[in-house]
Amino acid sequence: MTNDEARRVRIIGAASSGLVTNGEASEQLGISIRQIIRLKASFARNGARGMVHGNAGRKPRHALSDEVKTRIVELFEGRYFDYNFSHFTERLNEAEGMSVSRSSVFRVLKGAGIKSKKAVKHKAKQHRPRPRKTTAGIMWQTDASRHKWFGEEHGYATLHAYIDDATGVVTGAFFTETECMRGYAAALEQGMLAYGLPLSIYSDRHTIFRSPKELTDDEILSGTELPLSNFGKALYELGIKQITAHSPQAKGRIERLWNTFQDRLIAELRFSSITNIADANKMIAEGFISDYNRRFAVLPHEDGSACMPFDRSIDLGLVFSIRDTRRAGGGNTISYKGEIYTPEDEKSPVFVRGRILEVRETFDGAVYVIQNGMPVLMKKVFRAQKAIDVGVKKKAGAVSPHKPASDHPWRGGFKINPSIYNNTQTGRG
Repeated sequence: MTNDEARRVRIIGAASSGLVTNGEASEQLGISIRQIIRLKASFARNGARGMVHGNAGRKPRHALSDEVKTRIVELFEGRYFDYNFSHFTERLNEAEGMSVSRSSVFRVLKGAGIKSKKAVKHKAKQHRPRPRKTTAGIMWQTDASRHKWFGEEHGYATLHAYIDDATGVVTGAFFTETECMRGYAAALEQGMLAYGLPLSIYSDRHTIFRSPKELTDDEILSGTELPLSNFGKALYELGIKQITAHSPQAKGRIERLWNTFQDRLIAELRFSSITNIADANKMIAEGFISDYNRRFAVLPHEDGSACMPFDRSIDLGLVFSIRDTRRAGGGNTISYKGEIYTPEDEKSPVFVRGRILEVRETFDGAVYVIQNGMPVLMKKVFRAQKAIDVGVKKKAGAVSPHKPASDHPWRGGFKINPSIYNNTQTGRG
């Protein structure tokens, strides 16, 4: 008999003996008077035994069997050792054919002395959270995370991602070796193809997003607020506003996304035996992002989407490119990175010599010149080399020491002219 049951026996016994009223017994036990009357009747029939719950000592019908508990522990210690308890429960229900709750899994693993890797104490928030945007598509937050995504033995890789501020939907994610414009462009392209063009992109102040150069006069007159990088120029061309944060806390949603990805995604990559960037990008695009959004996305305050329609005829490879300017030379050519280029198509418009032209280089190395708003594909001009440049050059060897001739003045030593010495002593010149 538990302490609560023993206390109930004493109070019901007192009520049955008339020492306390039904109302006083009700206040003591925190139950209704009608229940007190029922307990007194049971006490009269069965004594103290009537105060013990009828299911005491019985195993609940819905309790997990010992075999299931053993299987849960074996699976966690084997195939799912790097999963957190919630992620592990999802796997048990979706991949292992079990039907268990997280609380049951937690009790089983805790009883086996296993702690979740997420069981850490978090510091209290020191800043006021910024409210979400009211509608999907108003703002996408973006960032990149350099991490050992494929395990300690496979080194670092960088994951670029975008998350909708209103719904928490991950719109795109892409792996590269290092943080770069190509990674941000590829992840943004995924989102634009699936959802359309967002009204704004919220990022940090990395040079990928903000050029260290000063604003030009033309940019100032056009109302540009920040010096535009190549990525910023691409966003401007697409009609997407660029916003830069001054602290990581300002874009907390994308920062918290890395906590989840570094927990779940690493485990999924390891479980699928993926150890390279190409296979990881394929896995993310084919299922991981959609599964994440299904579990963690929230409903916005207002229905609908503020995303603008995306024109699929736009060449994003040309939009997200390295941009520069060159002065047109003679013979319809330009000089770029030490090479001479001319239009691939001989029927292309002729460049006016001396005019400043915009040059764009795509990620695959193709070079274009923008002429009157139209891209002109360029090709390298073959330049013949001088024969001396391609001939076999004599290799440098050890230099033999120089020996002066036998009659060289230095071999005679230093001799004093007596006449000069005497003149110096007598003062005669």
